[in-house]
Amino acid sequence: MNAEVLKFRHSAALLLVLYCAGCQLMGGSTAQQDLDRLQARLEEFSQVPPREQLTDQPYIKGRILVIDKKPNMAFLTMTQEPHYWPSDRAKDLLAQTPEQVGTVALLNFSKEAAGSYKLTEGSGGVSAFREVCELILIDRSIPAVIHRKTFRGADPRSTTSISQYQAEVVTSVDLTELRNYIMKLPSN
Repeated sequence: MNAEVLKFRHSAALLLVLYCAGCQLMGGSTAQQDLDRLQARLEEFSQVPPREQLTDQPYIKGRILVIDKKPNMAFLTMTQEPHYWPSDRAKDLLAQTPEQVGTVALLNFSKEAAGSYKLTEGSGGVSAFREVCELILIDRSIPAVIHRKTFRGADPRSTTSISQYQAEVVTSVDLTELRNYIMKLPSN
């Protein structure tokens, strides 16, 4: 990762910590303060340990923190609000404070070439891509990577309508499938 991106992430984390401190002074909600503290430590939690202890029966130890890492985004995001998750278990499994994080689900998004579309009017074409998400499950108590799984977007359709301003077509990963997979993991 280049130095500029790291510098930006650290600056953003520092600003978030200062914001959280301001919220406490002004009487902000405890739940929001906890999520802000969690957000401020995303860079730390997103570090993949060098040790791998892969298992074919992945699990969630304690509560889980889900971190999205997308290309061309200078910051990490988390999806800890239960309403984003298609499971009644979400409220009990998603970490709401840094102290609760026992497992990290790092979602590394990228895209892979999946074809191209030829324009019917004019010349040229538009590239088609499939979004890819590698799920890396980290048990922080070991600490080690315990599971890896790749999710891919659907194949692009054979024909599609394209805006004159559109530079590419990307089929997205099915987030419901991905979130269901995580929520169905057994917990310790």
